[in-house]
Amino acid sequence: MKGKIHIKNISELLPSGTSPTDIRVKINCTTIDSTDVLSQFSVPLYLNASIAILVLSGNATACINYKFHKVEPDTLLLLSASHMFNFDNCSADFKCICLFVSKDFMDDMDSTDMIYKRIKYGVRMFNMPVLRISTHQSELLYKRITSVNDAIEDAEHLYHKEIILNCLFGFYLDLSNMIDRTSDLETEANLTRYESIIKSFIELLVANYRKEHKVDFYSSRLNISDHYLIHIVKRITGQTVTDFIYEMLYSDARTLLMHSKLSIQEITSLLHFSDQSSFGKFFKRKAGLSPIDFRKQMK
Repeated sequence: MKGKIHIKNISELLPSGTSPTDIRVKINCTTIDSTDVLSQFSVPLYLNASIAILVLSGNATACINYKFHKVEPDTLLLLSASHMFNFDNCSADFKCICLFVSKDFMDDMDSTDMIYKRIKYGVRMFNMPVLRISTHQSELLYKRITSVNDAIEDAEHLYHKEIILNCLFGFYLDLSNMIDRTSDLETEANLTRYESIIKSFIELLVANYRKEHKVDFYSSRLNISDHYLIHIVKRITGQTVTDFIYEMLYSDARTLLMHSKLSIQEITSLLHFSDQSSFGKFFKRKAGLSPIDFRKQMK
């Protein structure tokens, strides 16, 4: 029996006591150790972001879409919103640096002709998300990630966002160079039929969950029946399609209530609930609190 799914946004993975800035809820760099893993990454989750995790010390087991990978220094994990992952069996000295980039920030990069046109390995990496790299390559990527973090920190820079985008561009160019020189990566043909459908479903969900709450939207876009989509998702993940839709909405609602100034009515409209009462009932079923009480508690 598979456990409950967890879907989180970047802002929910900030270190304890950290106040998220507007930019850090869209892109963030952080170093995590074995204690952080226990509190944040010990249960399977989907993160609504693209993720690069570079292991710096120690070792652990990474469980990615029910496959197990031993990770150690000079290991790079490249994960998308359609990868479910967690860490297990971490050594006491385990440490890694993580780069999280939300779809919103990816869309900004797309508008500057950066990532979607330049980085085309998403499908190639889906079934092989763990790369062994050289110490030199590891040191280079570490410098790139820390440069992104330094750019995020420099909030007073007159071209703050542009500096971050350029540092991120450098990271992805180096990453692309490494991947393009690797000849043994798997292609989409190596995905099973079920894996391919799950991947496509999650990608559709990330792009459309705010507006589309019904199963038939996703099945029709995938050119399969509702029953077949429900069957595959349940068989592979142990959860229903509706569980995924509602968990994505709930994750977004938490973030908006905690970190935005939008009114409850505006959040209701943004998430395409029919009215504020419907949104309130949905949120209370998930959180045990009304949206208003949840927001007060988070202040």
